[in-house]
Amino acid sequence: MTDITRVGPEGWALYRRIRLAALADAPYAFSSTLERERAFAEDVWRQRLGSASAATLLAWQDGEPVGTATAVAENAEEEYGVPGAWQLVGMWVDPSARGLGIADALVEAVAGHARAQGAPAVVLWVTDVNDRARNFYTRMGFVPTEARQLVRPDEPDNWEQQMIRRLA
Repeated sequence: MTDITRVGPEGWALYRRIRLAALADAPYAFSSTLERERAFAEDVWRQRLGSASAATLLAWQDGEPVGTATAVAENAEEEYGVPGAWQLVGMWVDPSARGLGIADALVEAVAGHARAQGAPAVVLWVTDVNDRARNFYTRMGFVPTEARQLVRPDEPDNWEQQMIRRLA
């Protein structure tokens, strides 16, 4: 059985371990790098987990953390911001736990959090090279928007597309 829990600042070391594993496993899927985040001090990790405008979730299988996802209040002033929406970021499931419904549970937990905050939708960005993730998000009810952007400015050939899932 999969349990989903919210991790706060006190869980920073555990979250750091999961986040670094995600960056090592799938560097193409994130807008950050392993090297960058490995250098973060404890206060940076605690700050990430203590924000009122974000909820970081961990998925647990047999007492071990095997996945993570974060819900972040969407900034409607950004170029592709969706007013009132929450954004799904940092989604990852350990390769040994894939195919067990953990990703589904994380997405539903993020959607539940967003819904509880009165959000009309959840948005996310998925890289062009991550067909598995795009197919998964489509199965979970997300549809592509017309918005596209570079994942990182230092990688001019690495693009991502925005997807949206309406909650109403």
